[in-house]
Amino acid sequence: MPLPSSSHSSLAAAGSPDINVTIEHFIARLKRRQIDGPYPMALETLQLLKRFISQARWSHVSELIEQIRELANRLEKAQPTAFACGNVIRRILAVIRDEVEEDMRGNVPLASTSNNVAEPMISSMFNLLQKPEDNLQQQQQQKQQKQRSNKNKTDFRQVAIQGIKDLIDEITNIDDGIQQIAIDLIHDHEILLTPTPESKTVLKFLLRTKERSNRRFTVLVTEGFPNNTANAHEFAKKLAHHNIETIIIPDSAVFALMSRVGKVIIGTKAVFVNGGSISSTSGVSAVCECAHEFKTPVFAVAGLYKFSPLYPFDVEKFVEFGGSQRVLSHMDPELRLDTINPITDYVPPENIDIYITNVGGFAPSFIYRIAWDNYKQVDVRLEL
Repeated sequence: MPLPSSSHSSLAAAGSPDINVTIEHFIARLKRRQIDGPYPMALETLQLLKRFISQARWSHVSELIEQIRELANRLEKAQPTAFACGNVIRRILAVIRDEVEEDMRGNVPLASTSNNVAEPMISSMFNLLQKPEDNLQQQQQQKQQKQRSNKNKTDFRQVAIQGIKDLIDEITNIDDGIQQIAIDLIHDHEILLTPTPESKTVLKFLLRTKERSNRRFTVLVTEGFPNNTANAHEFAKKLAHHNIETIIIPDSAVFALMSRVGKVIIGTKAVFVNGGSISSTSGVSAVCECAHEFKTPVFAVAGLYKFSPLYPFDVEKFVEFGGSQRVLSHMDPELRLDTINPITDYVPPENIDIYITNVGGFAPSFIYRIAWDNYKQVDVRLEL
């Protein structure tokens, strides 16, 4: 697929034609929604970014940062709700910026700064009074300082690639950290409810609890009609295969059964800095609202790569909608009736009690602190 010559000229200059073709193919898959779930999306984005950085051409680290930001901007525009793409690239940008700051602290100029700022008048007059030997020693120190700076410029590529490898390891081993907490949260003979049967993290969360603690508990799975019914049945089948009592309930029965439920466990697609989250299943917000009324604790399981530095000012922009064929599949085609079929849902922070992550459990009010430990404010908005 050819690359447009006008809009993406800087990316074309950044790498070889092969990486540009790979980028265009990845963007096309994002637009067609052929990448299912934030987990594979994050890993594929990191693999693409590693190839991009390896082949990028730049003379200063600021150029590399701009090229990476432009790539992230294109991926986010391809699918605005693909938060995992932007999250992992922002994590790598934070790694590079931290290395730049550390390099600047280590390379404090002696007589002049690296950005061509004139040295103070007093310093210049003092240099005239110095001995020739002192001036020669100062010139040697400046030369060594310049050589060190040039050497560090070539090291930024290695720092970025190593950061990508570390992040890939973190994502691939993310379930281990989450499952360690699960054993202490689920009690014997407890009734649990999950409205997100498509979440592999929730599935492993429950299976690991059964394997390590051998506790007996019951899981209620909402049907998720019309978009998630197949996932609900597959989820229940996997739990039953591991001797976990599982019951599929219609969505309308949640309010009647909530008084018997001990905990609600949900999976997330993205977690925002305000503590709210996007779920990849419609109806999750209603379940959490019901749990809030009954004082039933709601636990959200999410890996750190799902934490986004964005704030949901416009919630409707993040909620996706599907076609009406599944809702009215047997309707007379001659009848015209508009239907709304949301396929994702937003859960406000007040309806979530705790987030269980691979680095520990946190209240929704503390999510902003976790986010700013991994991102930079300057990279929140990637528009050029």
